[in-house]
Amino acid sequence: MTTTSGTSGLTWRIFLGAAGVVAVVLLATLLLAWFSVRRTAGTELDRSLARTRELVVTFLQGDRRSLSQSATVFVQNPNFRALLENPAPGDMLDQSLEAAHLLGATFVQITDASGVRLARSDEPQAAPVQLARSPLIAGALAGDVRAGFGVSGDSILFQAVAVPIRGAGPDVVRGSLMAARTIDSSLASAVKQVTASDVVFFALDSAGRARIAASTLGRNPALSAFVERYGSRASSELRGPPAAGEMPQATLPRAEVSLGDQAYVGQGGALLSAGGTPLGGFVALRSRALELAGFRDLRIRIVFAGLAGLLLAGVFSYLMAHRISRPVLGLVAATRRAAEGDYATPIETTGPDEIGQLAEAFGVLLAELREKQSLVNLLREREEQRGLSQAGPPERTVPVGGGGLTDGRITPGQVFAGRYEILANLGQGGMGVVYKARDRELDDVVAVKLVRTDLLAIDPMAIERFKDEVRLARRISHRNVARTHDFGEADGLYYVTMEFVAGTPLRDLIQARHRLPVSATVSVGKQLCRALEAAHEEGIIHRDIKPQNIMVAADGLVKVMDFGIARAVEREKAMTKTGLVIGTPDYMAPEQLLGEPVDPRVDLYAAAVVLYECLTGRRPHEADSAIALVGVKLAQDPLPPHEVSDDVPIELSRVIVRALARNRDERPATAAKFYDELVHAVEGPASVAAS
Repeated sequence: MTTTSGTSGLTWRIFLGAAGVVAVVLLATLLLAWFSVRRTAGTELDRSLARTRELVVTFLQGDRRSLSQSATVFVQNPNFRALLENPAPGDMLDQSLEAAHLLGATFVQITDASGVRLARSDEPQAAPVQLARSPLIAGALAGDVRAGFGVSGDSILFQAVAVPIRGAGPDVVRGSLMAARTIDSSLASAVKQVTASDVVFFALDSAGRARIAASTLGRNPALSAFVERYGSRASSELRGPPAAGEMPQATLPRAEVSLGDQAYVGQGGALLSAGGTPLGGFVALRSRALELAGFRDLRIRIVFAGLAGLLLAGVFSYLMAHRISRPVLGLVAATRRAAEGDYATPIETTGPDEIGQLAEAFGVLLAELREKQSLVNLLREREEQRGLSQAGPPERTVPVGGGGLTDGRITPGQVFAGRYEILANLGQGGMGVVYKARDRELDDVVAVKLVRTDLLAIDPMAIERFKDEVRLARRISHRNVARTHDFGEADGLYYVTMEFVAGTPLRDLIQARHRLPVSATVSVGKQLCRALEAAHEEGIIHRDIKPQNIMVAADGLVKVMDFGIARAVEREKAMTKTGLVIGTPDYMAPEQLLGEPVDPRVDLYAAAVVLYECLTGRRPHEADSAIALVGVKLAQDPLPPHEVSDDVPIELSRVIVRALARNRDERPATAAKFYDELVHAVEGPASVAAS
């Protein structure tokens, strides 16, 4: 329950972490997009309103130019000039009526050279008042064409132009003609057709309040209230005399208004008299909904895209979290079972990512533990059969004089070389006798190997080999190699001290079981390859790999012993006599038997012989004598292990046969390559990659 809950918590933490990061990034992106759209929409709306206002102004200017040009053409008529110079009663009224008709003006009035009104078309009985104080009339009497806006009756807004009526000479002004055109709903509708916007014209009454003069939206209280508020700005605009010939107007700011269920945004301008006095204005209105429809749809799509992105991010984050936590859950369960001694839990791999690599590495670890457990089980069975503890064989004394060491005896309890307290005899090998001893200076248990005195007598170079053994072997530091500590001489005896390994020689296991299980053999092979790889990387060749030199500890750890005849590759020719073959013939490669120069592949050959013997209970080549054995090895290929023992996997059998090739070039090139082939043979390519 704890495992599931913990892993579930891991799943949710990974999910929330991944989803949170994605959500924050996505939301930040969406917010940026949202504000960008809003900013773009606002900018575009301002541009649209500015263009609409410019179109309204352009329309009014066009209307003013049309009226001005028509008036200028009319006053240039010679008949009109003649009538003005000698007017008869009613002539000027008739001329004003004709001009209003021809110009399409709402009204026309004519003045003399002093500015006195002579006639007005819409007021036949108009009194002859002085109009020279009007900037519009004064400008025309000065010889200029002037334009401006005017207000009549507090709510009637009109646009007017005044042109001079010239006499015989170009500099003689006989009077002026003013034509006015009312800005009404028909004009507003014409503006709307051009600008695609609603437009409202307003006039300022005598109290300065804005009143609707013309509108494409009709007249209603909400619009009237908006126009009154908006128009008040027109009366506060800066005033000043407009440039000659220009339509007097000033820009007003953007405004917003709600009319019923429709919201509008607009921008307009103040309309000035010819003297620069604000008399009214206009505002062009555009529907906010229609204007921002495209941007609103874009924002909606952004929202839906964001929601979809969050949903996908959540699903993806959960799947990713589940994908990570599921194999982690399997690894946790496998770890707990391994802690209880069960190494058979299958490990699910997820691919080449880090979790997959961890799972593969853990699978390799479990495989190693299973194989080591097989070795441990063999040791336990052997000790149970012998009725002995795993502490090792009973201590015994060895007569050293008869064995060629000295003329006396080394017995348990004796202190050798003033430092090593002998505890037990561990055995005798080709180079000498090995004892278990306690180093009294370091208070540590070590193995002490004494060189055979008869070997010293036969081969004076043995001492040199022992010295090299220490120098070379001390360079190797690996858990599968028994460490060599020191070399010395005491009482005429040369000795080497080494790491003491409490365990069982592989030779004893083979003899006790005849054949070892495949898993135990593979464990021995892998650990042996690791030991040889460490030695070969230091340029050291063991040259005497055999079951007697391989110790299996109680926990299944394999230790390679006795680098006593090891030599550095570059020193092999200098330190070995011609014809002197060092090693055990049963485990020696053909080139080593022939006394040829050797390389690390002789150790791989010997390791393959050891594995062959573990699997089948026999060596790949057997003969009655050493000479006959050499002939067999040079002439015959071994029988594949799977043909000797049916339970040996064929691929494993092939790997071992390749390592036993008579031609060294056909063997694995390195111990690491041999290791990979062993792993591939029993566990598949994935385990090789993980290893």
